[in-house]
Amino acid sequence: MSGEPVATGPAPEKVSLRLRVGHLLRISSYLDIAVLAMWTGRRAEVLMGMAEASVKGYGPGGERGPDEKLLAKLRCLVGEAREYHAGNDFPAAMARMRVAHDLLSLHIVRLAVE
Repeated sequence: MSGEPVATGPAPEKVSLRLRVGHLLRISSYLDIAVLAMWTGRRAEVLMGMAEASVKGYGPGGERGPDEKLLAKLRCLVGEAREYHAGNDFPAAMARMRVAHDLLSLHIVRLAVE
């Protein structure tokens, strides 16, 4: 994966907070499932790929959307996790997935107070 998001069309003028949170919660669920799969050793490659795909495109608001800095970090972390997992370095892969999940969770909590 190149780390570059996929363009999906014109960005809306203003993005609702509910849409942003819903989008981030969807990504969070993919990260949850991927982390669990890594611990169980069942279909981890596939589920990590699904987590990576969930951050591949731009978020609500397009390329200059309010969550793009976070999504860029998540793209890098999840991509690195997949590389480490493919190289049989479980601790490094898990560390990156947990950091990605924690960053995302903290961002969602910050949005909850807006």
